[in-house]
Amino acid sequence: MTQAHDIYQDFLDTASIALWNRDYTTVAAMLSYPHLIRLPETDRIIQNAAEQQLDAQAFRESLKGLGATAYHRLCRDAQFDPDGPDRITGAHTTYIMRGGSYLTDPYECRMSLMRQPDGRWLADAINVSVRKSGMAYYHPDNIRARTGRPK
Repeated sequence: MTQAHDIYQDFLDTASIALWNRDYTTVAAMLSYPHLIRLPETDRIIQNAAEQQLDAQAFRESLKGLGATAYHRLCRDAQFDPDGPDRITGAHTTYIMRGGSYLTDPYECRMSLMRQPDGRWLADAINVSVRKSGMAYYHPDNIRARTGRPK
């Protein structure tokens, strides 16, 4: 059986490369919906792939605007759920770099993956520990849609 750590790290690598290369369709296809993102300031529920594509684009463009030259996520720990082999919970550290220096302090995240009937692993929730980093996690249109404010 494949180790949970290997599955989790492969997921991180695939999603990170897709984000960096602006392949927002791939990023969105790696999540189940509704998808929960927990940030220190608020929780965010992403309802569908189209919403996620906009959020991924906003996040990637904020990295560009801040001068990021690399985005890496490294698994620290991952394990299969004791109640069944179709769920993995894990923790990883996110590194956003500019040249050889940290653009932001590395930050910790926790994520859960669920195995789908077709064998793919999709993220269903992530907890992000970074606070007020200057990065945009949401597309402005999605914030307006969520809060009911007019565009």
